[in-house]
Amino acid sequence: LPMASDVDLDAIASVTDGFSGADLQAVLSDAQLASVHKLLESMNGPVNGRVPVIDNSTLRAVALKARPSVSQSERQRLYGIYSQFLESKKSVGTQ
Repeated sequence: LPMASDVDLDAIASVTDGFSGADLQAVLSDAQLASVHKLLESMNGPVNGRVPVIDNSTLRAVALKARPSVSQSERQRLYGIYSQFLESKKSVGTQ
């Protein structure tokens, strides 16, 4: 679905800090579904070719309800493992 011109992606990014790509995809999917429901609830008759649009309030509401799939502590643990890996690659390269 298209996004409305009022969507503030910087603000959405700030409330979804630490989300994985799959988490963000789920947020967008939920926002699409919410936008479809919003359009259908506002209609008294047939849709007549109207296309639902994801607006800022819908996307923000969905993003605020969502939670990242990886906890902060788990993310830190994984970054630690990755840092160790990078350090081991540097030491192999200098030998």
